[in-house]
Amino acid sequence: MDKIFLIAGATGKTGQIIVNKLIERGLKPRILVRDKDLAENLFGEKVDLYVGDVRQREMLMPAMDGVDIVISAIGTRTPVGKNCPKRVDYQGVANLVQSAKASHVHRFILISSISVTHANHPMNCFGKILDWKLEGENVLRESGLSYAIVRPGGLVDGSENQKLLIFDQGDNILGTISRAALAETCLCAADFPNNLHLTFEVVESEEDGIQSCGEIFTSLEMDPIPSD
Repeated sequence: MDKIFLIAGATGKTGQIIVNKLIERGLKPRILVRDKDLAENLFGEKVDLYVGDVRQREMLMPAMDGVDIVISAIGTRTPVGKNCPKRVDYQGVANLVQSAKASHVHRFILISSISVTHANHPMNCFGKILDWKLEGENVLRESGLSYAIVRPGGLVDGSENQKLLIFDQGDNILGTISRAALAETCLCAADFPNNLHLTFEVVESEEDGIQSCGEIFTSLEMDPIPSD
């Protein structure tokens, strides 16, 4: 039986790529969006569409029912107001994680950001976005769910050639990555056959090439499991 995927943030640039890759697999992914008309224009009847706001947990449970894997591609575009980083990148993620746990979701894939542990990074001037993304990560790490937290470098539109990826842990690398490569990395994490408790950074190298899903995780260490 095919797994049921729920994509939050499906109408964003990265979210759209993830959804379309799942459609290419012959799946009908479930998507959680605020703008129904936009989603219908993008995907038509190729998805199961649920309208909901990650800032309001009570709106999330119907979309979670029966889901195997959640991929969160949400992220704010404004530093202040009702869509600020605290409400979206922290509380929105926390609401998704808590709803996923209550619904016995098998795995949660979270797209975060490189440099989240560097409070003095210039990006943090944008509503303390890195601080709040890190808080969202922490909720997932402490949830007991099987998970992967993917910290991409700066996101760019895809190029003609696929590049080999550089993976690291400890938040020490810099660079960029295409949204298509990020989407594929998320799906590799979703496909990983064993239990997963993993946080890692990823950027593209200058070298052309394609890596298998197995190669992606070879050099990475699992996160410690929190004690009760």
